[in-house]
This record gives sequence, structure tokens and C-alpha cells, in this order.
Amino acid sequence: MKLWMKVLMLVAAFGILYVSFARAGLDEVTNDEKYDRLRKILISYQKVNQGNSFCYRLPESRTLPNNPLYFFKKVRDDFWVKFSKNPIDETRIIILVADKKVYESILMYEDKTIKADFWQENMKEAEEKIRLSREVVNQLPKSDLEVEQLIKKVNEAEDFFNYTLDQMKLGNKIVRCHE
Repeated sequence: MKLWMKVLMLVAAFGILYVSFARAGLDEVTNDEKYDRLRKILISYQKVNQGNSFCYRLPESRTLPNNPLYFFKKVRDDFWVKFSKNPIDETRIIILVADKKVYESILMYEDKTIKADFWQENMKEAEEKIRLSREVVNQLPKSDLEVEQLIKKVNEAEDFFNYTLDQMKLGNKIVRCHE
């Protein structure tokens, strides 16, 4: 067998293995997100036209876009969205991914050794995910209680995103709750 054929088969085998792991992880993540077990980072923010501070819960993220292995994480996130079983789970996963991107952006913003382009580009991707989640949730019947809660979650994620982006553009510190 020729070398290129062996390489092609090896790449295909690793691709299948990666997709299998991504699908297995999706079931666990969907369940954890449904019961709010992934969101451990508390960030303070203010809603538009309200003076009160609220705590928004973000999921942890360890691999940042400036890491060469980030590509694999991005592909996995795309698989999670595409393999979601229904539009409600799809919306949950999209918001989770958007919130991870916001948290990654916050970490890069706070690390002054990382170029601003990294966090700015990541925030654009988070904004796109929030827009996509709104499109998916708007196609669902509004009479369902779970959909109503999901719409609130999308709205809250968008409010938090906008507040955080404004603070970052102004050069302000992103404040953790209880700080």
C-alpha cells in the first residue's frame, strides 16, 4: 500500500475518533448546561437603564485563541452545535459557546501581554453566536415555558455581552462578583 494511502487512512481514523469524542462530550455538556453545572465564574455587570449590579455566570475556559490547539476546540464546538438533538438544546449549546468566548476574551483582555486583536476577534465570534442563538430560539413556539426561559437566557447573554464589550472598549476593569 502506498504511503499517501496509509496517511489518508490514518487521518480518516483520527477524524472519526475525534467526531466520536465530540458527540459523546455533547451529551454530557448538554445535560450539565441544562442543570447549570458548568457556569462557575461570576462576573458583575449592569443591565442597560438599571443601576443595579447583577452577577452573570460564565463557563470556565482554559484554552485561549492564542493557543495553537484552539483550532480543535473550535471544531469541537461547531460539532456540538451541528449534532444537537433539538433546537432547544442547540440554543443552549450556542449560548454556552458564546459565553465561553466572552470569558476567553475577558482573560485575554486582562492579560496585557496578549494583543487586543485576539480578544476583539473573539468578541465578534461571540456576538455572531448570540445572533445565531436568537435566530434559533425565535423559530420555537413561544407558548412553551422552557422556550420562554431560553429567550430570557438569550436576552441576558446579549445584555452581558454588550455591557462587557463596552467596558473593554473603555479600558475598564472587568469586575468579578464579590470582589
